[in-house]
Amino acid sequence: MKAIKYILYTVIFSAVLFAAQLLLEDVLQMYKDNELKDNNKALELLESEAKRGNINASFLLATAYRNGKAGSINIEKSIYWYKIAAKNNDADAMLMIGWLYYKNPRHLNSNLKKARYWFKMAASRGVDEAVEMLELLRQ
Repeated sequence: MKAIKYILYTVIFSAVLFAAQLLLEDVLQMYKDNELKDNNKALELLESEAKRGNINASFLLATAYRNGKAGSINIEKSIYWYKIAAKNNDADAMLMIGWLYYKNPRHLNSNLKKARYWFKMAASRGVDEAVEMLELLRQ
């Protein structure tokens, strides 16, 4: 009986993950077509998936806020969602946070200490661009 329950749970879980992935692909297309900011349902889906630990959803949501594709540009929200992805070991999110702290004078005070921290985090996970930024910041 336990084996049947395990198989059933595995099948259901797989189906849910597959459906979530298909929905994220639709949301990604909306992002590319610049239609995301006009679709509250899609933004709610992204936020819900991001809160569940879906790194792709967190990264896409952060990027949408950074680029103004989820409404107006909101760097604070962008950093928040990149940090959610970073907590789930997304090295690209770490790199992006570093960049936002390093060079985004329009929305944040440049903060080299925080930029270095995030570049170090990304570099420790093998991101070459983060290593290059750390070398540049040493000069």
